[in-house]
Formats: sequence, structure tokens, C-alpha cells
Amino acid sequence: MSNCTQRPARRVSPRLRALTLLLVACVILGSQMHGGRHAASGWPTEREVLSGDSIFGQPGEAGSLVTIPLPYPLRPSWSPDTELTSITCHRLIAVPLTRIFQRTLEHYGLERIRELRLDIYGGCFNNRPIRGGSRPSLHAWGIAVDLDPERNTLYMSAPEAAFSGPEYNAFWSIVEKEGAFSLGRERNYDWMHFQFARP
Repeated sequence: MSNCTQRPARRVSPRLRALTLLLVACVILGSQMHGGRHAASGWPTEREVLSGDSIFGQPGEAGSLVTIPLPYPLRPSWSPDTELTSITCHRLIAVPLTRIFQRTLEHYGLERIRELRLDIYGGCFNNRPIRGGSRPSLHAWGIAVDLDPERNTLYMSAPEAAFSGPEYNAFWSIVEKEGAFSLGRERNYDWMHFQFARP
């Protein structure tokens, strides 16, 4: 005969049961978000950024910018014979932005990156207003990146914009898994651009 004594079942309060179910739901939802599109999209909206009261602070604010090393050189669109080994961005996006470039290199390799012109750099931090307007651009905070602007102009849509092609789907998946947003995929314009703010 076993020495184990069976304890009577404890009654779980409805409140504890509800809290447990809520915790399980949060864990499931969190794992789904981190495995899918825009995994870390706890970023503020564009409107919140433009208010100056978001986690990104004011445009070009002292101490908010960092220079990150790049896993492969970028060629500025305005000087394609020059190679950049680092770029300046907001400190809060430094890690996910670095991972975007690293994972792009791992997926495509340098030769394919050059063929696809994913190394043609249009800019990140640039304390300026939006084109044709007076409000600050998200580039003024260093939270947006432009690539290959000549073949993905502001008002080009799919299929004319080069980055709308299927060969770029893996790149956009990498961008979205790091929580950034492609205006091309979200709004079908400005395919050169991705940003760490919800459109």
C-alpha cells in the first residue's frame, strides 16, 4: 500500500482563475506578435512622434543619436563611389536597425545585396522637414531609413517601384520582424522608406 495521502482538491477562486486565463492569453498573444509581422511594434505612432512627447523626444535632441557600425558597406545614392561603414540613428532603434542589416546580409549575401541595390543608401538621420512641407520628417529623429531612392521614388507604387518586387519579400519580412514599417507595403508609396513609428 502506498504511503501517499491524497489531499482534497482545493477550490480555485473565480478571481484567480480569471487572472490565470488572462496571463495565459497574454503569453499566447505575445508569442504570436513576436513571431509575425511588426514583432516589436510597441513603437509610437507618427502623430505621437511629431508631437515631440514620444519616447523619441524632440528632433535631433542631444544624446538621442548614436552611430552604428554596418555589417556591409552602404553606398550613398548621391555619391555611389563612396562606401559608408556606419550611419547615425536614434539610440532606441540602434539594435533592431543593426539586426535588419545583419539579417539582410545573412539572407542575401553581399553579391545579391548589390544586385538588388539594397546597399544604395538614401539616408537615416537628417534634421529636415518633409518634402514640400514644414513639419519635421521622421528622419529628423533618426528613426527612418531610405534605400535606393532613384528606383523607389516617393510617389512610385507597385509594380513600378523596384522594392515592390517579389525578390524583396524576404527583406521586408526582416524589416517587419524587427518592428519597423514599410510605407510601400502599408500604403503602396515611398517604397524606399521604412520607419520605426506606426503609420
